[in-house]
Amino acid sequence: MTKLLISLALLIFSTAAYSTGSANQPGKKQLTAALQKYLQQQGDFCLGKFDWPIDVSESDDYMHTRDAIQMPVLEKHGLVTMTTGASAIRKVGDSDIPVPVKRYELSETGKKYYLPREAVTRINGKDEKHTHDFCAGKLSLDKIVGWSKPAMHGDSLITTVNYTYRIAAADWSHDAEIQKVFPMLARIVNGGGKVRLEQNFKQEGKNWVAVNPWQ
Repeated sequence: MTKLLISLALLIFSTAAYSTGSANQPGKKQLTAALQKYLQQQGDFCLGKFDWPIDVSESDDYMHTRDAIQMPVLEKHGLVTMTTGASAIRKVGDSDIPVPVKRYELSETGKKYYLPREAVTRINGKDEKHTHDFCAGKLSLDKIVGWSKPAMHGDSLITTVNYTYRIAAADWSHDAEIQKVFPMLARIVNGGGKVRLEQNFKQEGKNWVAVNPWQ
């Protein structure tokens, strides 16, 4: 009788544990709805050009910085305008001194692609918050390929969803010259339905909620 009671207790415990585990396992329908919602809200594909105007100095040209390479191409396509005669404070050795720069600002056409988008970058060990970015397209869900077994990260239960996407891209994003100086743009624009992306989700109650990259 004692053995039977122990066996029943173990069976009840195992069943309860299995039920708890199942509650923590997301389903495809649930993740599809959560990912669609996330992409509707945060699916803009942007280029990391948060703050304007953007200044390019002779030193930037000499070092072939990203802005020095990319800004003239955006200007050629009418997305930015350039003026000379401006100066910006740059660190030279141990001193901050004004240096002449070419100043690039968004044109009226370019402003159409400067969208509200929350992001956080880490600069010199400090988090910097951004509210806008220069964006080239909008992602939407093609299909979910799979997701990882949920696991605890800190205080949150996390799963990583692997998916393919569709993209409604700006006309200029298809230009070969622009894609050459923005290689990630080229990969995303040309990868609709093929390239796989990942998105983390955390469990909140019975729901799975997208985790922003900086969280």
